[in-house]
Amino acid sequence: MDWLPTLERVQSWHWWVLGALLLILEVAAPGIFFVWLALAAFALGLLVFVLPILPVAVQLLLFAALSVAAVMLGRRYVTRLLPDSPEAGRVNQGAHRLVGQTVTVVTPIVNGIGRVRVGDSEWRATGPDTPQGARVVIVAADGPTLHVREVNGTWT
Repeated sequence: MDWLPTLERVQSWHWWVLGALLLILEVAAPGIFFVWLALAAFALGLLVFVLPILPVAVQLLLFAALSVAAVMLGRRYVTRLLPDSPEAGRVNQGAHRLVGQTVTVVTPIVNGIGRVRVGDSEWRATGPDTPQGARVVIVAADGPTLHVREVNGTWT
């Protein structure tokens, strides 16, 4: 068990192994978090390689500080990569992403219930009585049911 690091002798390669393990964990876990901790571990490994006399307590404090800095910088970097489109905030929101789209009625809306075509699928729709073929705007979504209204006050 001589290969295990003790508190008196943590070397640079220990930090590099920790960084590699954190990268493996990043692949296994969803999100983008462990990569920043891995970068902090790699940076600290480089620092310990250059300054091998750093006490372990200082190394741990540096790892904590580098981790916080890497996560903050990484968060800033990732938010700049995200699209600024209005659709970006609607990811994984189910039918709510359809609000505002103009669609065609495929089954007349009678007594408040009918069906509309959205893309290549049909959805249950509620709204004012509407003839087949009319264009309507989706104003809300409640699970698999879309709430629609007239386009500009008239059926087109």
